[in-house]
Amino acid sequence: MKTEEPKSTEKKALYELVKGLYGERLSEGELEEVRVGVENVVENAHTLRATTLNNRDEPSTLFKPYRRGD
Repeated sequence: MKTEEPKSTEKKALYELVKGLYGERLSEGELEEVRVGVENVVENAHTLRATTLNNRDEPSTLFKPYRRGD
């Protein structure tokens, strides 16, 4: 018996949750878009969790200079 990868299990569980809550309101095409979206969210979450930060690491900030008329 083959064990499933944790990400695969998480993707299926989240997709089934959304499908159970909203599936009757969505078409097959929309459900496929939801499945792809859920897979992307899970992949991004695992990538973020794998990133190690030190205590001294600061969040990235966007500097946008003020320009009159903007």
